Amino acid sequence: RGLKMEIMSGGMAPLPSSSSSSSIIDAIHSLLDQRDRREKLPFEGPFEHCAQLLGKQREDQLTILELQRQIFDMKSHTKGGDPMTAAQVQNLESQVKQKDEELSNLYRQQAKNTQKMLELSEKAQDHAKELEIKDMEIRRLESLTKNGEGKIQDAMRERSIFEGENKILKTEIESLRKHMEDALAKIQQLEQDNAVMVAEVLKMKGRQADQLNAMNEMHEKRVAMEQQKANEARNEKEWGSLPDKTKILDQKIWREIFDVRIPTKDIKAMKAHKGASASAIAFDKHGQVLASCGTDAAVCLYEVKSGSLLDTLSGHTASILDIDFSADERFIMAAGNDARALIWSMETKRQKMVLTGHTNKICACSFSTDAKQAYTGSYDRTMRIWDMQTGRKSNTIDCGSAVNYLSVCAGGNIIGTAHLDRSVRLWSSRDGEEVTSWKDIHTRVATSIEFSQDGVHAVTNSRDNTLQLIDIRTYNSIKVFKDPDNNYRNLHNWNNATFSRDGKYVVAGSSKSELFFWNVKTGKLEKRLKPENDRLNANTTCVKWSPNGKHVASCDNAGYVVLWASD
Repeated sequence: RGLKMEIMSGGMAPLPSSSSSSSIIDAIHSLLDQRDRREKLPFEGPFEHCAQLLGKQREDQLTILELQRQIFDMKSHTKGGDPMTAAQVQNLESQVKQKDEELSNLYRQQAKNTQKMLELSEKAQDHAKELEIKDMEIRRLESLTKNGEGKIQDAMRERSIFEGENKILKTEIESLRKHMEDALAKIQQLEQDNAVMVAEVLKMKGRQADQLNAMNEMHEKRVAMEQQKANEARNEKEWGSLPDKTKILDQKIWREIFDVRIPTKDIKAMKAHKGASASAIAFDKHGQVLASCGTDAAVCLYEVKSGSLLDTLSGHTASILDIDFSADERFIMAAGNDARALIWSMETKRQKMVLTGHTNKICACSFSTDAKQAYTGSYDRTMRIWDMQTGRKSNTIDCGSAVNYLSVCAGGNIIGTAHLDRSVRLWSSRDGEEVTSWKDIHTRVATSIEFSQDGVHAVTNSRDNTLQLIDIRTYNSIKVFKDPDNNYRNLHNWNNATFSRDGKYVVAGSSKSELFFWNVKTGKLEKRLKPENDRLNANTTCVKWSPNGKHVASCDNAGYVVLWASD
């Protein structure tokens, strides 16, 4: 039973799984030998000592019984008190007492041995448990060793596979390296060919540019000739019956339309917005009325000829940033920091409608060329198109960046916007889709975009103190207007640049109330115009060229509106 329990408890190695009886018997003998070595051998010494003590006890007990019998016999046969017999009895009793003491010592020694055997038994059991634990650990380690050997073999096999794959990869790498060398050689050859082609393309572009310039000159001459013919026809119709054929009227129209002159001095300075900044200005269609707006939330209307104040329009609750007349001169619109655009009737000077919906300030506003729509651009990164009949929004265009300025191209099919992220974009007024954009022509905030009267060119202004001339036909920037002395300063996010009526010049306002004029054809700075009025010494915020070509108007952050003209 002990062997069976030992096998079942796992204390010994399990029996072999062989079906033969001899193998089973051999296994049992092996298990018994193991148990003997573990449990029997440690007790052989104590057991032998105990057997000797038991033999000694039996001998002492027999000796005591024999001595007691002899004493009894002597006492029963002795009558009269034989001294000799009494001495023998006493001697025997002394021997019995001695044997009793020896027997008691043996009993005590036997008890000690028994206690020692119990202790040894407990130790043996503890050792057996420790051996059992160690055997289990040995089996576990043997199992791990077998698993580790299996893993090592697997790793060796994988290593062999990897080495084979590595050889293949090395071969492929070598092949790729050769291909790369060939490709690099081809790239170098292509770069050389490309350099030759680029040189050829640059030459072709130069020739194309010359051709475009020639075409532009021809176009300008053709337009001038057509206009001249139209003027002659009109004059013939209106004045053909007059006897005087001096053509003086033709010379006047030519001078106003195609012979615009750069102003030479400031002729009037109106303090339009006292204690406030003037933000923007606008001429009516004929250049007879000039409107200004400012941070005092007021719109001022001036007669250009006399410089007198005609009227003041109100309704905004915060700074006004932009203003525009409709082409039919029926309406005037202003927009600003209260995120609203107000439209007044020029006939009654009363509000006609209020355009609301933007979530941030409106920096730019304009009417369509047919006055049927209005456009507003805001810092909420949207441009909205409004129906002038209903006053309702008809479209919202996500511009991607805050809008600083907007204007409408001749013909009304294109809207231009300048943005806080330095970009300039063109949009279709029909469906609101982006036509094109320029994101790298300026290095700082783009502050404006305006179109020439013929719709061929656009000019942009920027806080980087440069202006870009864009050909709308090719969407290419063809000239950069700069001040060679670096005196021109654009210090406002909505400060604009604008064309003269004949498209020959571009003007922009700078610091110290100065104006800078560039020649569109040559790209050179034609004039730096300083004010003669000592009161004018502020940063220009807006500049406009009158439709009749007679005046240039500007405003500044000191609240002044200035008229400039030639002698």
